[in-house]
Amino acid sequence: MRNAPSVLQVDPSLFTAPYDAALTAGLAAAGVRVAWATRGLRRQEEADLPPGEPSLTCYRLSDGRNRRTGLVGRVIKGCEHLLDLRRIERLALSGGFDLVHFQWAIMPMFDIAAMQRIRRERPVVLTVHDVTPFNGAGVSALQRRGFDRLFAAADHLIVHTEGARASLIARGARTDAISVIAHGPLALRRLPQASASRQSDRWRVVLFGRLQSYKGIDVLIEALGLLSGTDRQRLEVIVAGDPLFDIAPLVQRAEALGLGAPLLQMIPRRLDEQAMADLLGSADSFVFPYRAIEASGVLFLVSGLNRWLIASNLGAFADVIGHDDTLGCLVEPGNPAELATALIDSIGRVPARSAEMSGWDQIGEQTLALYRKVLARHGRPA
Repeated sequence: MRNAPSVLQVDPSLFTAPYDAALTAGLAAAGVRVAWATRGLRRQEEADLPPGEPSLTCYRLSDGRNRRTGLVGRVIKGCEHLLDLRRIERLALSGGFDLVHFQWAIMPMFDIAAMQRIRRERPVVLTVHDVTPFNGAGVSALQRRGFDRLFAAADHLIVHTEGARASLIARGARTDAISVIAHGPLALRRLPQASASRQSDRWRVVLFGRLQSYKGIDVLIEALGLLSGTDRQRLEVIVAGDPLFDIAPLVQRAEALGLGAPLLQMIPRRLDEQAMADLLGSADSFVFPYRAIEASGVLFLVSGLNRWLIASNLGAFADVIGHDDTLGCLVEPGNPAELATALIDSIGRVPARSAEMSGWDQIGEQTLALYRKVLARHGRPA
């Protein structure tokens, strides 16, 4: 067997830590040596990546244990990003790496320049996790500007769905420079505790993860507002996660619609690993009323729990759930009436099959094959 390449992976803000760790394991099983450039752990976070990672720590003054928030924190982080790109370039060229794989481009205008400089010596692969920058979340112009130009800055692009591939081609990406490599399943770090089981006989539906505008929490609230009094007594909907935008208007709208506990419960904070496992394990169903998405880490985290799934007909949701009414129900994005019907119809439903997904060893082999193809085109066979 030929020697596998050595790859520097780049996820500066550690956006997808569980994915990063699972991909690392899959690549390691294929013989690939992997190192990471990413931020340090924040307080109360647990490590996903193997011991010793990251090889290069990003945002040392503004993130990790020194995390700063507010305008000053953003300014410092932006300045650090430019400096860290230079550090990544130096490591890419001096650390014995055959290839550099960007998982995320945080500030495309500047990341493009770094990719182009690295490409003079090493091939660059970019995974486009979201075909819409940050799924349309309220980010700065610097984080949006130049996004489509990223497609030409890398030697090759990876997406997770055929729909994402078609979208990038329609926006000018080269057909022969895009590969579809599916997202794999993710595992809970903790087992749900039996003592955490709930007492209510209501059907519990959970929306979990970082709370962002594109996740359609407002659509969920409007859907609950359409329910009859009888149906409101049958459901218990929990929205939980670290809020990354102002949720006060959502709370006010829920109050105006007469939505409160036990029908609707908001837990706007980051849950520790055990609390997260307990909540997810207690769910009867999961809901994803997203406006935009290609691959959802939460979907791949809960898909092995054998719960009914309700999701927008988008990206990986459509691929995983399908239209056969055996694993869950797909609804049109932004349609509260359709979502309300799906919520009530979910009561008592249990999946008739398991979610079908690629394993991480298979994903590792597919990614290695892609690396070898890109290296050969770059004149650096491995």
